[in-house]
Amino acid sequence: MPPRDVHVHLVPKFAYAERLSGSIALAIDVLRATTTIVHALAAGCISVRPCAEIDEATLLARSFLASNALLAGERGGLPIVGFDLGNSPRDCTPARLYDKTLIMTTSNGTRAILAAAAADRVLIASFVNFSAVCEQLLSDTRPIHIVCAGDNGEPCLEDTMLAGAFVEVLSEKTNIRPNDSARLAWDCFENHGQILLGALEVSSSGERLKEIGCAADLPIAVEVDKFTIVPELRRDPLRIEVAAAGIVKRHWPR
Repeated sequence: MPPRDVHVHLVPKFAYAERLSGSIALAIDVLRATTTIVHALAAGCISVRPCAEIDEATLLARSFLASNALLAGERGGLPIVGFDLGNSPRDCTPARLYDKTLIMTTSNGTRAILAAAAADRVLIASFVNFSAVCEQLLSDTRPIHIVCAGDNGEPCLEDTMLAGAFVEVLSEKTNIRPNDSARLAWDCFENHGQILLGALEVSSSGERLKEIGCAADLPIAVEVDKFTIVPELRRDPLRIEVAAAGIVKRHWPR
């Protein structure tokens, strides 16, 4: 069997649409969008509607009854004025989100999701649903593109590290042909995978979250395999819903 291509894109701008066509893609923003999305759907949220801009999210919210949708997001890590929620997994309780649609825009994460949308299938990945996502990747045969949100247009430690963990599992389970960025991510995970929380604490994103009083989000982001759900991007309209759930084999390589 020929090797399966695995491409990591350290920032969304490198995930060109023509390259993603015919593939399965992962969107990653450990701190914090994809972690928050998994928490939201696990809390009973119906779907998450990703938006690039604040105005876009606000306009979309007007098409819903006020009781049916919540606006969530951040800029510079801080909640957006007039929105219902920020971008913290701690906000995602059943009391707030059950049976609601979450309309979300963030500085980096929702842009990564929208960049990945050119792929045939897009999964939302984080440490908290790592093994469940691995199950989906291993049951598919298409090329894989891992789109990291990064931090303000630059690669970031936490997303690169998670991408590297996926590359390691794929290399153990199947025959892959990684691009150079996938190898860099793999090396990153090899160097930092034993100290996940410590790595997040020294990352630029982690430092910023500590500065704005959100340090409590860091240990939540590295609760590996807390959930067994896999959110997937659906079309017409563009939305994120739970695609798979249930008991899965643990694939964490540590």
